[in-house]
Amino acid sequence: MTEPHRKGFLDRIMSEADDSAHPFLEKIQENIKLIGIVVAAVILFFSAYSLNSFWQERKVSQANLKIESIMSQEDPEIRLSMLQEYLPQAPSRVKGAILLETARTSMNMKDYSRAADAFNQLADLDRDMRPIAILGSAKAYELKGNNQQAVNTLKNASLPDEFKVQYLTLLSFNAEKAGDNSLALDAYKQLLEEAQGADVGFIEYKIELLSQNS
Repeated sequence: MTEPHRKGFLDRIMSEADDSAHPFLEKIQENIKLIGIVVAAVILFFSAYSLNSFWQERKVSQANLKIESIMSQEDPEIRLSMLQEYLPQAPSRVKGAILLETARTSMNMKDYSRAADAFNQLADLDRDMRPIAILGSAKAYELKGNNQQAVNTLKNASLPDEFKVQYLTLLSFNAEKAGDNSLALDAYKQLLEEAQGADVGFIEYKIELLSQNS
């Protein structure tokens, strides 16, 4: 999957807002839309790799047609069922795309347990998509109300600097919700350093509040 599509999907994940989240946290990701559609991403995913044999090309071509057929299903439950049924027999190079679509559709349906499971599988399967998958999994746990699991997912992760703001946004919010004020305070302090040019009043308020309660 190309970098614009990876970032686009991440922005779509982060735009999912918990009702209890402060507008500042939502503002970080405002006005960002999903770039492209998953079918196009799958095609680009295929084109990024050279095929080593006719058999591989044939399998990928068949997989592409299969996924397009599944994606044409309007009922999301039917689409998810077909994706999960096809996943075990799909060529290894398209499993990531299938899991990504499973996670995306599940998030849209507010089936956060299934979304988290798909993201976790994706994190184990695809090194390039691992940062997106980890953040997606944490967001799914947050929206499910399992803030501690979101914290555990993030604490054990090592992500590139380009994902630092999203990482700290999720970590600070979920750590505070889970009652880990020390971790939340540290995350908010780091977020303050990263929030250049933004309205940092809310972050400063959180830092002051958590400092008093620590």
